[in-house]
Amino acid sequence: MNVILIAVIVLGAIGLVSALVLIYVSKKFAVKDDLRIAPVSEVLPQANCGGCGQAGCRAFAQFCVESSPNLDKCFCPVGGNDGMQKVAAVLGV
Repeated sequence: MNVILIAVIVLGAIGLVSALVLIYVSKKFAVKDDLRIAPVSEVLPQANCGGCGQAGCRAFAQFCVESSPNLDKCFCPVGGNDGMQKVAAVLGV
């Protein structure tokens, strides 16, 4: 009985230490997302067609946010000029 109790305590301690290490690592290496991407993605048509050259509307929104002073390279063929005016309004350009 004593051996089983020691095994349970050792496994519990290993689990606790592993959980603490995982919590620390998840906080240390967390990827911070730009808060402007979600509102830009919401004004896009959500067709995910790839006509803009990006993988989808979220990737296109991220591309527009990263190049926000120059929106010359950003154009959504599905949304057209109206959609791009909405994107520019959200980004304040």
